[in-house]
Amino acid sequence: MGLRDTLMVKLWESITPGETVLLERSGEGDVTTGVYHTISWAKSKNFDVVVVDVFDSYSTILSKAILVGLGEDIFEDIRVIKIGGTKKHENVISHIQEITEPIVLIRKFKEAYSPIIQNSKRTVLTIVVGLEKLFVASNLTSLGAQEIVNNLGSYVGNRGRLGVYLLKVDILPQEKDFVIKLLEDLATTVIKTQKIGRLMEFHIVKSLNRDLEGVLIRV
Repeated sequence: MGLRDTLMVKLWESITPGETVLLERSGEGDVTTGVYHTISWAKSKNFDVVVVDVFDSYSTILSKAILVGLGEDIFEDIRVIKIGGTKKHENVISHIQEITEPIVLIRKFKEAYSPIIQNSKRTVLTIVVGLEKLFVASNLTSLGAQEIVNNLGSYVGNRGRLGVYLLKVDILPQEKDFVIKLLEDLATTVIKTQKIGRLMEFHIVKSLNRDLEGVLIRV
């Protein structure tokens, strides 16, 4: 495990169940190893893990993980809720294809996700990958985007889960910038990351842990 991944694991150790972490990424940095080590950490804590795969983003992460030699074992028993996309892989418990109607999307997501939270005897780490694609590709109205963000916010404070939302902010068109602000408002922790040369910068701009808020790290 590299230094930057070790730092992220230490960050997860400081976050408590019930929180929602928004990880904003800009530039060329890749999330594959970060997702891998986050899942590894969660499994070491005996968490359940659920991935919300928006438009095949998780499928791409799996392919990259194999290419860089991270191995497939860590991903074997992870349940997946797919939103859009066409790629098929194991452990998909729901594939939601109706993405143009927020009410239908939210209802189908709750039908798949709520039983996991309600029935699990362990904390559920929920990782949402490719969230930006939902707001870019679905032509959502401002009201529709607000409804989806409100649904995501409804899980904040639920101590049966820990949410990590990955958002690539620099592909959102200017008229969708308000989505970033809405997500930042609901999140309990906001981390902005960007690649600067060969370094990765992590800036914790919001945190319930006052010792972490404002910390800037380059590794």
